[in-house]
Amino acid sequence: MAVDSFECRIITGGFNRCNSSWNKTSDELDKCFKIYHPVNGNATVTIDGQEYSIKSGNVYFLSGYNIVSQKCTSSMDIYWLHFVPVSLHLKHILQNATPIYARSADDYPFTSTFDQSVLKLFRSTHYLSANTSSLPYSTEEAQLHSYILAVIAELIKDIPAEQLSVSGSFTRLSPSIKFMNDEFRNNPPLHVIASKSNLAPNYFHRVFTQNFGLTPYNYMLKLRMEHAIKQLCSTNKSVKEIAFECGYSNEFYFHRQFKKHYNYSPGKLKRIRPF
Repeated sequence: MAVDSFECRIITGGFNRCNSSWNKTSDELDKCFKIYHPVNGNATVTIDGQEYSIKSGNVYFLSGYNIVSQKCTSSMDIYWLHFVPVSLHLKHILQNATPIYARSADDYPFTSTFDQSVLKLFRSTHYLSANTSSLPYSTEEAQLHSYILAVIAELIKDIPAEQLSVSGSFTRLSPSIKFMNDEFRNNPPLHVIASKSNLAPNYFHRVFTQNFGLTPYNYMLKLRMEHAIKQLCSTNKSVKEIAFECGYSNEFYFHRQFKKHYNYSPGKLKRIRPF
């Protein structure tokens, strides 16, 4: 069986005029996949010890899991988008594909639509109007999803079919993974999660961790944090409202969890957007 799902979650995006303030080493916020469309100037990213140029005229796919640092010595104007696949199988494929992939922007017929959609979803004010905050039901987000799929299709078209196949472990754990994707806000207990795949809790925990490099609890925590970032960057909801939407009844506990995970408080990230 081929890739089980191409559905992706958009985390955040925007348009930036970059200068030396863009320079940084990678952190937890970088652990996602990225699409860059620079329209002026240039910069560099260091991936797995090698430096790559980011220059206007191209569209780039980057794996943030491999980025070591980024640097802009002069200036760069760039439209950008961060996303993660819903499917852990697709995430695994992308993490094992080339960590940076560049094509001419002219090779993608909807690049101008990508730019416009990023601007509409993530305005310079960082908030969406009330009637467009119920994503993913906006036209702009649908357009961005189509662009993500076009980039992914180009990236994986030369990967051998056997590398795209779903392993037995992925197939066996799939019901539990789907359950966690649907119920992460409620933080269901391990025995309930494991039961969806008809597995013993300890066995499920071990196999999941071996396959995906994190525990079921930490996987759901990451889903909560990614959802929080999207809400912080694309709506005018308060931190308290976002905490509740992510499954936290206590705003202060959410604040501690978020800061521990990203080294930024929710309020500070909402204000300065350090991406």
